[in-house]
Amino acid sequence: MGSITARKSADGSVSYRAAIRINKKGYPAYSESKTFYSKKVAENWLKKREVEIQENPDILLGKEQLIDLTLSDAIDKYLDKVGSEYGRTKRYSLLLIKKLPIARNIITKIHSIHLAEHVALRRRGVPNLGLEPIATSTQQHELLHIRGVLSHASVMWGMEVDLSNFDKATAQLRKTRQISSSKVRDRLPTKEELIALTKLFAERWKLNKYGTKYPMHLIIWFAIFSCRREAELTRLWLQDYDSYNSSWKVHDLKNPNGSKGNHKSFDVLEPCKTIIELLLDNEVRNRMLRLGYDEQLLLPLNPKSIGKEFREACKILGIEDLHFHDLRHEGCTRLAEQSFTIPEIQKVSLHDSWGSLQRYVSVKSRRNVIQLEEVLRLIDERAAKRKYSASSFFRKQCSISALYS
Repeated sequence: MGSITARKSADGSVSYRAAIRINKKGYPAYSESKTFYSKKVAENWLKKREVEIQENPDILLGKEQLIDLTLSDAIDKYLDKVGSEYGRTKRYSLLLIKKLPIARNIITKIHSIHLAEHVALRRRGVPNLGLEPIATSTQQHELLHIRGVLSHASVMWGMEVDLSNFDKATAQLRKTRQISSSKVRDRLPTKEELIALTKLFAERWKLNKYGTKYPMHLIIWFAIFSCRREAELTRLWLQDYDSYNSSWKVHDLKNPNGSKGNHKSFDVLEPCKTIIELLLDNEVRNRMLRLGYDEQLLLPLNPKSIGKEFREACKILGIEDLHFHDLRHEGCTRLAEQSFTIPEIQKVSLHDSWGSLQRYVSVKSRRNVIQLEEVLRLIDERAAKRKYSASSFFRKQCSISALYS
């Protein structure tokens, strides 16, 4: 009645799809599936679900009882139905919430006290789960994710969830500053910090020829010159690069209404093209491809490891309060300093609205900004000599790209 199929994603991770198919006399054909990241969890769900169907055949008619649905079960059901429409961040947040005490409550009986207790717990941290205290803005995001599940249960499953009480509770938590909206970060890396990071990453790459597979000395500058988010870097397919028109399509861009299917192309400027050529160098690609990810990706790497490499380097160099995402801010700032208009910046950054780019309107040019030529000297003196000569691999990919244009 049930089966489990292993699936390998583009980033190399393995998931397990548990599927149930039933053809029972007197009932319509029935099928149901869920995806898990552990084979054991998939097997346990399959066994449990088969027993539930045997004990309650009305499930085959779509008449499943949802009276005592816990938040944990509701999250599972929600992710199974619409989880693929959202990005990795929301999915990860909901799976994390499942591990916390609030997830044990029946969703029709979640009250303000439960939300207050959840916020207090997250503010203290959860040592037994290895969770550090989180910011008030992260708290707000978690509650919004919970509300999304409750709202879906109310509208789509016909459950009597008190969303009005939920909204009143979150409004009070916001009023008492226990949760809050995200603050706009103004942190930019200094020239000295960028030089130090580039030198450290370049030395690691040269000295550890058979070790590190992450060309971070190139990745940080690609992030700056392309204005891409960390998660987008490892989702750039070579076939989507239109070198003739200097554009690259990004799949499933972050969006408040869901990232699935939100594909947009960004302008690839000359400094970015130079870094792309270096990333497509045969030696660089061969080292990255040893990790086993898809060879049709510009960066066949694990996005989480990119962030980890960056944080570790900042710690080694004593660089404080610098996030990988700040490199995107650096890239947008550089464009503003070059007198790019807001619409022109948006063509590169692909921000959802001009409103989020308003802070770049009155940017004053910095005098001490590291330029591409100096970056190339830091990376490798030979790089400066070859920066405008594409590798054989690059020329091959340009031909492939032309076929898809």
